[in-house]
Amino acid sequence: MNSAGGSLIPGVVLGALIGAATGVATALAQPYAHQPWSVLVNSSSPWLLAAFAAGALPRRPASAAAAGLVTCLVEVGAYFLTWAARDVLVPNAYGSFWTLCAVVGGPVAGLAGWAWRRGWASREEGARLHALGAAFLPGTFIAEALGAYGLRLHYEPAVALFLVIGLVLFALLAWPGTGLGLITSPASGPVILGWTVLFTVTGMLIYGPLLNAVVGVTSGGVWVGP
Repeated sequence: MNSAGGSLIPGVVLGALIGAATGVATALAQPYAHQPWSVLVNSSSPWLLAAFAAGALPRRPASAAAAGLVTCLVEVGAYFLTWAARDVLVPNAYGSFWTLCAVVGGPVAGLAGWAWRRGWASREEGARLHALGAAFLPGTFIAEALGAYGLRLHYEPAVALFLVIGLVLFALLAWPGTGLGLITSPASGPVILGWTVLFTVTGMLIYGPLLNAVVGVTSGGVWVGP
């Protein structure tokens, strides 16, 4: 099928599958995850990582954006449906909050995944795309560490955990290597570092002052004990 709508179908299906698996797994794991690990199932960045992965697989940017959007939307739906199936009532406001986050962040994460893979496959003309895509995941984890868990919630163990994840992702996605799989980078480390700093600063403003004005000192998620 050559129509624009047809080209979006694979990305939508892919995003739905990844989103359903991530949302259900998150809900099932949350009651059994202890601090500080519980933040991994009650934060934005891990869900954006799934959208990034979904967006990295399609060939077209529109399909990647659709994959990222559907991934995040289905994550939200699968998460809350799983809690509903366990007879746990969740306030509608939480679902609305995370749905809004999915609409904003999902396409961006999907496009970042597409840009990272596209640039990695095309070492010359795709270097700029790769730099943008490679910076997104490290930037969002570091931004959530500093903005959400540092500035807003003041929870140091989560700050340390998300900073470590962000640095590891930077090393895997961005740092120039010698041909060892994902470590190989068509864009130089300093360039990607610059974009990572930009994503981090922008993300800190979103996770910090902006969310503080909207939801105060809650993350927008919900913690339900066992």
